[in-house]
Amino acid sequence: MFEESVEGFIARWKAHGAAGIAFARFEGSPLLEVAFGDTVVQLFERTGPYLAPAGEVHLIVHAVANSWSIEADGVAGHFESIAPARLRLAGRVLEREGDLLALDAGVRVVLGLEAPAGAALPEVGNLIRCETLAPAQAFVLPRPTQRAPVASTDDLV
Repeated sequence: MFEESVEGFIARWKAHGAAGIAFARFEGSPLLEVAFGDTVVQLFERTGPYLAPAGEVHLIVHAVANSWSIEADGVAGHFESIAPARLRLAGRVLEREGDLLALDAGVRVVLGLEAPAGAALPEVGNLIRCETLAPAQAFVLPRPTQRAPVASTDDLV
């Protein structure tokens, strides 16, 4: 368990949200298909009632890995779908809090680490590679509200 509540997880990690394009889906379905550039991934939405609209979305991508490698050098910024709701990632650690970290894999991902006993945990700045367990998840962030221009009382007549 990597979060105490959906709201708490969003509040803590929303700065690491990612912009994508969501495809249409069946009403009430938690399965969300999102394009990040040329990569389309399937994610399970955690922010019910599953009303993310088709089109532009801003969300936190969250996945879990139980093994990873810390690389001395290599290509960062690799984000790939390898199976339904599973990802292959290579990126730099931007922030870490316990067993959660923000990874820049070309798309920001909040990665939970299920660390085997004695495993070296990545630190900020490390380049890591991993394949995630299913299911990768999405916490859809609310769209910023746009205020209508203030109308003059003359316009209301």
